[in-house]
Amino acid sequence: MKLAARHLLCAGLALLAGPALAASGQNGPPVIPERFHGDWSSDLSKCGDRESGLNLSIDAGFITYFEAADTVLAVRPAELDGINIHVRHEDYDGMEETYRTLILSDDRQTLSFTYGDGPEFVAYRCPQGKQDG
Repeated sequence: MKLAARHLLCAGLALLAGPALAASGQNGPPVIPERFHGDWSSDLSKCGDRESGLNLSIDAGFITYFEAADTVLAVRPAELDGINIHVRHEDYDGMEETYRTLILSDDRQTLSFTYGDGPEFVAYRCPQGKQDG
């Protein structure tokens, strides 16, 4: 129960700071830094498979999945080589605002991705020739 209350407090504080965090010190819409951009998969053999639930694609303003997408609302730095992102998540169940944490490995080929309070998802950067698109 204490953990849930702490997460609610952190989420509330982030919402109160919304405009200050939204632009991440920039003019214009919030953006995910370029070092995170690209196609990622938890199974490199599934790179390029548009229907694999193991893949995600990241660009400046969106994170896309097989049947869902996140629109970036705010970005702020996190520990290590990471960022915390406030997103509007949309899937077949509807829309909700939530948070993501993305952390890159030192070689920027492995991404640790946390969905709100959920478990960590580890993905690997897809080779250039096997990206979706």
